[in-house]
Amino acid sequence: MISGIMKRNNRATTLPLRPDPFFFRLQWRSGAEWTGRALGEIITGASTIQLEATEPLDNNFLSFLQNLDNQPENFKLRLVLSSSQYSAQKIKELIGPLSRLKKLLAFILIINSRADEQESQILYDLLSVAASAGLKPGILVELEPETTEPELKQLAVEARQSGALEIALRPSRPTNNYMEIAGTVEQCLAGLKTAGLPVSLEECLPGIKISPELSEINCRQASGSCFIDRKGRVKACRQSEIILGDLKQQKLAEIWPGYLYAREVCPAAASLLSDPRESAINYPAAHSSPVNLDSALRPVPLFTLKKKEWGAVLIKDLDGLVLSSRGEKLARLIDGKNTLGSIKKKFGLRSAGFIYALFLKGLVRLEK
Repeated sequence: MISGIMKRNNRATTLPLRPDPFFFRLQWRSGAEWTGRALGEIITGASTIQLEATEPLDNNFLSFLQNLDNQPENFKLRLVLSSSQYSAQKIKELIGPLSRLKKLLAFILIINSRADEQESQILYDLLSVAASAGLKPGILVELEPETTEPELKQLAVEARQSGALEIALRPSRPTNNYMEIAGTVEQCLAGLKTAGLPVSLEECLPGIKISPELSEINCRQASGSCFIDRKGRVKACRQSEIILGDLKQQKLAEIWPGYLYAREVCPAAASLLSDPRESAINYPAAHSSPVNLDSALRPVPLFTLKKKEWGAVLIKDLDGLVLSSRGEKLARLIDGKNTLGSIKKKFGLRSAGFIYALFLKGLVRLEK
């Protein structure tokens, strides 16, 4: 998540990371504790819901997906399946019905980084079938500490050639096993990105530098994201040992007010006041080029805005920007109708720098 900065009286105030989620990772099984009352709360607050199936794929699962797809709320679905846990034929049978889901944003297959040639070939075949059916396939690689750079690179290249649109990593075992290979993983990620094969980190790997120059970022470090297991226990992420709440006993709305900052729920974010993965949005000085942009330009939003008690979250896909209440008011003027000139009259010269920064991040389009 990008950290948002608003300025008042020439003093910069960086909003801290907050745990209030818009990206929900859910562990699915028939009768999961969150599939009842809590699901309504999740749907209402979600921008994206990621489902990871942990049971055989049956008609109950497909009916559940179809029910989600028919909900009126505006959210996207990501489906995660293990390519080794389920038979290739069963997954292929599911691809047809999945291709008819309107909300399905991504179809992700899990594979171990040291999978044998046969398992890898099954994965590539499934990716190709999914892509041909119009799905947006990807892979989630469960990284073994012994994995070499050539092994990971070959897996990424073959997956991309088979139709994978995204490649992500997460640990296959407790993360303290990865400290000794941090340098190797960093080098591999950097090499893949240079080769045009960016890899995201689905979960934290201790010792791995979190940097947009190194990798894409899915791991939110408890900011804007949470994990809910099949028993209804709410955590910052899958590997966290901290239970934030229990949906058998609580509503989601009762959980988050108890955790003002992300550093309270995620040890990896403990020392953070703002997110280091993106440069904070700084306002240019009055003489710099962003402020001198044509005042007739109209900023068009490429984001959605969710109102919060403390301000708002500006969301695009899996990422978001935390805004103060003043930032929310400014963002609501970005509607494709107001010009830069009219916005500057209300919020001053620095607002043009803010909008220009959003433009550079791909969150705004500027039109005449």
